[in-house]
Amino acid sequence: MSNKVFRTEALDLAAYLVTAGFEPNIVRAPLERRAIFEFTETEELRLAIVSYEGGASLPAKRLLNIRNRLYREASQVAKGGAAL
Repeated sequence: MSNKVFRTEALDLAAYLVTAGFEPNIVRAPLERRAIFEFTETEELRLAIVSYEGGASLPAKRLLNIRNRLYREASQVAKGGAAL
């Protein structure tokens, strides 16, 4: 049985989810120079997305550090590097 995957290109949402404890795979969009963040779909992930969309906040410094790290990793993948 395969797990469903939630995909997003939104860096801020991905950073929020990582800060909340979810780990993504970062892959290159087919035929494009963009990165996509993939998360295993769970009820907890869905609730975290709803919280994000509702304006929930997390520790700002941690969120910023994770956002910066994800940006660097996504840029590497988008340039043709290996998926992370």
